[in-house]
Amino acid sequence: MVCKQCGNEMRDDARFCPSCGALNSPDPATTPAQGAAPAWEAPEGGGGRKKTGLFIGLGVAAAAVIALVVVFAGGLFGSPKAEVEKALLNSIAAYRAAEEKLSAPDMERWQQDQTLQQQLALELKGINSQLVGYDMSALEGLGLYLEASCDGSARTMSFDLGAYWGDEDLLSFQMAADDAELYFASPEFTGGAFYGMNTETLGEDLAAITGDDSIQSVSFNLFELVDLMLDQMDQEAMEQSLKEASKGLWDAAEVKKTGSMTLDLNGTSTKATAYRVTLSEEALNQYVDSLETTLSALNYYDLYEELYRSMGMPQDQIDEILSALEELDVYGDLADALRDAIEELGDVELDVCLSGGYVSAVTAVIYTDRISGSEVKLAVYLGGGEEYVDDLSVNVEAEDVLVEVKSTGDHGLKSGLYTDETTIRVRQDSSTVARVTSDLSIDPRGGDGSFAWKLSVDSSGLSICVLEMEGDLDMDQDHISLDLDEISVRAMGMEVCTLGFRYYADCHPERMDVGNPRMIASMSEQELMDLGLDLQSNAILWFSDMQRTFVSRLPDDLLWAMMGGF
Repeated sequence: MVCKQCGNEMRDDARFCPSCGALNSPDPATTPAQGAAPAWEAPEGGGGRKKTGLFIGLGVAAAAVIALVVVFAGGLFGSPKAEVEKALLNSIAAYRAAEEKLSAPDMERWQQDQTLQQQLALELKGINSQLVGYDMSALEGLGLYLEASCDGSARTMSFDLGAYWGDEDLLSFQMAADDAELYFASPEFTGGAFYGMNTETLGEDLAAITGDDSIQSVSFNLFELVDLMLDQMDQEAMEQSLKEASKGLWDAAEVKKTGSMTLDLNGTSTKATAYRVTLSEEALNQYVDSLETTLSALNYYDLYEELYRSMGMPQDQIDEILSALEELDVYGDLADALRDAIEELGDVELDVCLSGGYVSAVTAVIYTDRISGSEVKLAVYLGGGEEYVDDLSVNVEAEDVLVEVKSTGDHGLKSGLYTDETTIRVRQDSSTVARVTSDLSIDPRGGDGSFAWKLSVDSSGLSICVLEMEGDLDMDQDHISLDLDEISVRAMGMEVCTLGFRYYADCHPERMDVGNPRMIASMSEQELMDLGLDLQSNAILWFSDMQRTFVSRLPDDLLWAMMGGF
């Protein structure tokens, strides 16, 4: 047959011309009528019929190409491994988003930047005298405090440690560092005056004072030692190496889709898609090799050598100590232990379930003895609550012992509060051997009663210990403040004591005022002798004052009991 449009030859049964794509219907005179013409055919005599045939031909071809692309892309981007990886990333992102809602400060960054000051105090508020048979209420008000500050850029550091009893200070020590100068003071022993030494000339100064030339080489700078330690602990490089090691392990993993199932997800029936993730023995060993290389890069030997040298230790002794440290090979021993465990376990197979775009469960059966068949069953369940991050449970079972960890609450702060109820239960032969319960509530907006926590431990139905506290929490990106007026401590069902606790931290360290310090190296021999006598005299006076304080405050029977007179 000849095409009516272009005149080229075509098969008799062809409806479309292979050359121009025009529609060529069979001759009505030779073909019996089959009823009405299809809707896509134009009326006879119209030129639109030829163009419509061309468009339909192109449309069919385009649809076929699109279908192939969709199938191919679905296989490429929707592969089992990609689906599991995407769900893992979604799960991590969900927990990070929940953490950010707390508006907690990044204290790790403060430490890395060396801009941090902290203050804490612990005070005895009340005590159960019936436990010991003495009236111990007089001890209420006893407390300890610690204040620490560090500013790496200004090369300053300070510490203040002390004890108090109500409004009275019992004893305190202060230390301040300003680059190479180190100062010490105690109101009770030095009268509040600071005395200092230059640590870079410490050995020479001490040798001049004592006449002992063997200590002449003692020299160090506290901040340079800190810098050296931080250089050896390159946090960013370490994290990058660990990420690369984890990526290598995941790249080597084999992932297969195994089907669909319905999970009991922390009390909620959930449909999930199951995958089998296989980590080969070879890939696990390569991961351990990478870990060993990363950890071994932490070269503490230079730091230790600098520390020992600053102490004036002879080089031969330093070499002996460092040689012994090399023989320990802590990281190598750890890696060898992991390799032994991998050799025992072989390939590790994890069953991973996904639902709603998140990881909902990870389970595994790990054989700890291939010969006898001993096994450890591990199961982690995520989600099931109103929000994905609200519920978490972990089960570890070995023979007749089962350890269960269940956490539930408003972890995503949907109500504006962070709440968490966590229970750790140890079962043996279906009986609960021990249980630890934690009930935590945090209001990130702060205010009265914005922090509450109860921690209890019991065994076989018997209460062992209960710790309960409530107070005020205030925090943002620059500071955190926690004030707990009353911490109740109970043991075996009985009230033991109540405590008070205060904590404050921010990233704006303040420098301790040392006034006009006396440098020991610049003091004359007579001044040094006078200082020694003053310290001795002040110590005697302080001891006498403490005796009068305790005698005046404590009942006689308790005083004698504390002094060993019972």
